[in-house]
Amino acid sequence: MRYLLTGDAWTAQQAQRMGTVQELAPTAEAALQLAVAMATKIAACAPLSIKNTLASAHLAIDEGEEQAFAQLPSQRAALYASVDFKEALQAEIEHRPPRYQGK
Repeated sequence: MRYLLTGDAWTAQQAQRMGTVQELAPTAEAALQLAVAMATKIAACAPLSIKNTLASAHLAIDEGEEQAFAQLPSQRAALYASVDFKEALQAEIEHRPPRYQGK
């Protein structure tokens, strides 16, 4: 509330503590390395899950959290019925990385 009422600025460390910043990097090069590492990690995830997560986030922003939460059961059911979900289970059993198809 202080920042809203006073207009005071905050440091990057304070922004991270408040949760408005997730990562800090000391240089532009380090920031790029962090971004590439995060993108690589996201790219390794199931594409349908990423798509649904983004859709939920956008729905929450545009229509409100209640609408986004209301969609979760149907999104979850669709994911559980997907080829990728079955692949993830099989990969877990076989102790190997999953090979997602986006289906």
